[in-house]
Amino acid sequence: MKKRMMALAMAAVMTGSLAAGTVTVNAAEPYKIAIGLADSGATMFSVMSNNIKAYAEATGGEVVFQGGTGASADATIAFVENQIAAGVDGILIGPPADSVLPTVASLCEEAGVYWGTYFRSVLNEEIKEMVDSTQYFVSRCHEDEVEAGYQVMSNLNDLGVKKVAIISMAKGNTTTDDREIGASKAAEEFGMEIVAEARDTVQAADATSAAESFLMAYDDLDAIFIVGTTGQGIHEAVAKAIEDAGRTDSVKLATIDFPDSMSDLFEKGILVTCTGLPHWGYDPFVSFVSVANTCMGTPISEDKAEYTCSMFSINDKETADKWLEKFGNAETLYYPTEEMTSKLVKENNPDLTAESFQSMIDEFADYAVN
Repeated sequence: MKKRMMALAMAAVMTGSLAAGTVTVNAAEPYKIAIGLADSGATMFSVMSNNIKAYAEATGGEVVFQGGTGASADATIAFVENQIAAGVDGILIGPPADSVLPTVASLCEEAGVYWGTYFRSVLNEEIKEMVDSTQYFVSRCHEDEVEAGYQVMSNLNDLGVKKVAIISMAKGNTTTDDREIGASKAAEEFGMEIVAEARDTVQAADATSAAESFLMAYDDLDAIFIVGTTGQGIHEAVAKAIEDAGRTDSVKLATIDFPDSMSDLFEKGILVTCTGLPHWGYDPFVSFVSVANTCMGTPISEDKAEYTCSMFSINDKETADKWLEKFGNAETLYYPTEEMTSKLVKENNPDLTAESFQSMIDEFADYAVN
C-alpha cells in the first residue's frame, strides 16, 4: 500500500516564481490523478479540462482524462482498475449508480489510491456510511438535482406548458433519477403531465428519432425536456426535429445544463428555459482540488468532505449571452493561476478548510450568475 501522504508531506517544497508573481508547489514525487471525463468536445468539457490542467501544472501534478467511464457500472470499474494498474495516485469518477461504489472503494483501498466523486450524491445511506468509513475516499461534490428537475418544470408551468416528453439517462442513474423525482413532483403540483420518455439517448441521431416519435404521437405536446445526456449535439438535434415538424410555435425545449448553442436556440424561440451549474466543469474542478491536496500530503480536511454547488436558471437570450461571455471561451479560468496556488493549496494556505472551500464555491456561483 502506498504511503504517499506521509512521503509527499515531507518532500513538498514551495518555490516563488518571481517572473509570474505566483507561488508554485513542487512535489518530489509529482502526483497523478485520473478523471473519468473527456477533455474536449463541447466547450464545457474544454473549460473543465483546461482549469484542471492549469491547477495540476501549477502544483506539480499530472492529470489523465478518459471519457465515457460513467456510462455503466462495468465501464466505471474497468476505468478504476486500469488506472490503478497504470500507477495513478488518485481517481475521480461520476458513478452511474450507488451500487458501483463498494467495488470502487475496495479496489482503491487495496491499491492505496485516493479517490473522490463528482456530480453525484449517494442515495443509499448504508453505502454512503461504508464509503465514508474507508481510508482512501476523500470527498464528494454534487448538486441538488431534485430541485433542478423541479425548477425546470416550474419554469415551464409559468409559460403555460402542460404536456411534456422527457429525454433522460437509463433508470438507475443517480443524477437523472433525482432530477426526474423533482420533475414528477412539480408535474403533480402544477397539474402537468409527463406523457412520454426516451432513455439512454447518447447519439444525436437517437435524439432526433425520439423527438420525431414524440411529435408524431402527441399533437398537443407542449415541450421536450432534456433531463440529462452524455451525448453531443442532443439539444441541436431535438431543436431541428421541432423545426422540421413545423412545431416551433407550440413545442418548446427545456434542459438541464447549458448547451453551447443556447443563445441561438433562445433566439429561435425554441429553447425557453435551462438550469445548470455556474459552470458544468466547476464541480469536477472542486473534486480535483480536493483529491490533489490529499495526494500532495496536505488534505483540506481530515474528515470526509461533502461539497455542494448551486444551480440556477437561464430563461432568455440576454442572460445566455452574458453567461457565454464568461464561459463560452475554452480558455476561461475559474481563478487566475496565482489564486489557484495561493488559495487552493493547503500547503500554501493553512487556513484552507472544507468550510472555507465551500464558501469559495458559493462565491463562485454568485460570480457566474452576476
